[in-house]
Amino acid sequence: MTPKSEPIKYIIQPSTFELYNFVPLTKLGGNIKFAPIGLTNMFNSGGTVLDLEYAESGAKIQVKGGGNFLAYSSESPKKFQLNGSEVAFEWLGDGKLSLNVSWIEEASGVSELAIFF
Repeated sequence: MTPKSEPIKYIIQPSTFELYNFVPLTKLGGNIKFAPIGLTNMFNSGGTVLDLEYAESGAKIQVKGGGNFLAYSSESPKKFQLNGSEVAFEWLGDGKLSLNVSWIEEASGVSELAIFF
């Protein structure tokens, strides 16, 4: 979506609701595009992203909570770290990047994610 995009018409039936999150794509080094969506098991997934720092070759994200972290990434990361340790992640060709984040009681549920491209 851009300011010049056509409007999207969507009808919500009475006594129902839909929740949408819009996250801007950020261009990193090369042609990599990235957008963190947050923890998808939470009602306000975007609100789980507490802090975000971009670098040319990646991003550092602080999230609060536990569950499935989801982001859009135009390319597969080379490495993904959770609280300083390298972890497995899933990246699909359509850009879906996901990782399971565990609740860490000692940190009040706050986790540090680092993504390297």
